[in-house]
Amino acid sequence: MPDFKIFTESKADIKFIQDYLTEHFSVPPTESLYHPLNSWSGYKSNGSAIVQIRENFEKGNRTILILDADNSFTHRQTEVLSDFQGYNIPIDLFLFPNSSSNGTLEDLLCSVAVQRPILDCFEAYESCISGYEVPVVKSKVFAYLDALLPANSKKNDKNDLIQDKNRNYRNPTHWNLHHEYLHPLHNFLSQFFIQP
Repeated sequence: MPDFKIFTESKADIKFIQDYLTEHFSVPPTESLYHPLNSWSGYKSNGSAIVQIRENFEKGNRTILILDADNSFTHRQTEVLSDFQGYNIPIDLFLFPNSSSNGTLEDLLCSVAVQRPILDCFEAYESCISGYEVPVVKSKVFAYLDALLPANSKKNDKNDLIQDKNRNYRNPTHWNLHHEYLHPLHNFLSQFFIQP
């Protein structure tokens, strides 16, 4: 059992990280390695996961936190590091999409999507509706998979393969988990999964 736990915003993040770790480091998808925060602020003092983070720390384990940078990488990084300094809990922090830019897991996914023409169509649609509210980037990922997955895998229920917790990020016809855009994530995770 590793001496760390990975805390993420949601089960969607966990699924992506599980597939990435299996692909690159042959790590089996072990549920006990992960804990969802159930929101980006789940680690806050009144959040749903701060108790588990404290317990993890008190057991002598490292805390890995993987969140979305959202609209400001600098602001999110400063806020999270400051919060944990206040808790007196050291953390290892990675912010999606690449720990240097604004964005989310979905921005990362759009960068490593293999079928570029589908995303080009969606971006043309976004240009077409200029002046209106642009769809959230999650819509782009859903539309991408909706175009690729066979009809019998899209049941419009919790088992639907479009649902983020059911996606197969190791499918090389959909995602390139070896894309250079993922180098920052690989470098970050290597410190935990590659023995010196």
